Amino acid sequence: MDVKSLLTERAQVEYADWSHQCDAVTVLGSEPPRVFVRSDLSPLRERFTLAHEWAHIELAWHVGSVGCHVDSVSHEEEYSIDGLGSAQEREANEFASRVLAPDRWLSRLTSEVSVFERATMKTLLDTLSEAEMSAHAGIIALSRHLLPGHALFVDESFAISQGTSWPGSPPISRTSVERYLENAVTVEEFTHQGRNIFWGLMIPQSILPASDRDIESDSRTPHEVLIDCCTRTFGEDSANAKAMSINGVVGGVTRDLDRGWHAEAIAAVVHDRVKARADLASILEDPDFIIYLYKKANAIVVKRASA
Repeated sequence: MDVKSLLTERAQVEYADWSHQCDAVTVLGSEPPRVFVRSDLSPLRERFTLAHEWAHIELAWHVGSVGCHVDSVSHEEEYSIDGLGSAQEREANEFASRVLAPDRWLSRLTSEVSVFERATMKTLLDTLSEAEMSAHAGIIALSRHLLPGHALFVDESFAISQGTSWPGSPPISRTSVERYLENAVTVEEFTHQGRNIFWGLMIPQSILPASDRDIESDSRTPHEVLIDCCTRTFGEDSANAKAMSINGVVGGVTRDLDRGWHAEAIAAVVHDRVKARADLASILEDPDFIIYLYKKANAIVVKRASA
């Protein structure tokens, strides 16, 4: 993708030297728009910055003059950032990431991977380098295709998969990163493009299941198991309402069909979300709840496979 040509077709581009922390400035509202780019950016950072500035021009609701530091905000859609400028920056980061690493291409790399181990993650980031993406741009792109629970950090920047707990507002300090990763299930560190990447798995991608024999021999439907668990935990009067809440949790975390959900991941994420709910967490103590999780997860996988 020749991003520079795409930008110069739409804007007057000028490179300049300055000392303040800003990668580029786009002046919208004029015709053509004017883009000023910091002249000492590394080639990969410049490439992402040009795509970022092109986003401000192509996204019709972006207005005014925008000063951009491409690491300053996260792309994550699930969390709002106060202020119009920050919202525009988040959208421009996401746009640039999708231009440099189109989802159709990236989904082919990730669709067959059900468990992301250290070697797999490093290989995927290395493959993203073929698209001439910086380490920061690479983790943004990859995070769109990961199940909930993944957090990737490079220097003061980060990217998280949708549904993952929020680390803080970038730029993020090393102390804040360390404090956040104290809650991780596992933490890996590796080098990518000469940068140190920290990858935290914040929730387990598999939890200890009941034995296959227990699940297969249980003739109840997932809903029947859930009602039994809710009745024992919350009482008969509250069982249906609590079951509806738990079903809402299941639907909320698995609504994205493009992430290649597998049964263990569904069970793990639902378990984590229920644990975080003070009004629901006590059901995890019921020994049959794990049977419900796997029956429900398997039913979802089968249904989507036949769709």
